[in-house]
Amino acid sequence: MKKIECIIPQKRFNDLESKLREAGIHGITVTEVKGYGNQQTRPETYLLLPKTKIEIYCTDEDLDPLISIIMTCCKSGQLGDGKIAIYDIQDMIRIRTGERGTVAV
Repeated sequence: MKKIECIIPQKRFNDLESKLREAGIHGITVTEVKGYGNQQTRPETYLLLPKTKIEIYCTDEDLDPLISIIMTCCKSGQLGDGKIAIYDIQDMIRIRTGERGTVAV
């Protein structure tokens, strides 16, 4: 099991959400965040830019297709396209039912 965490520009979120729903992914966590990266144009005061952070839990088999969807929706080739981080998950438990493992994803 994996956790995908990506930080993308806010303007790309609606398209990404639509593509994830089309792919059968209905469980995501979305947080509005602020930050800065390698943009060379940021002012000396380190202006924090608005971004969207998305977290998705998935099976190992779903990882590559999800990464492809994120890249297709969010890659413009410009600074500020964002980042994707992938974490291994040791176990997952659905609190409501007590189910464990991939069935809880």
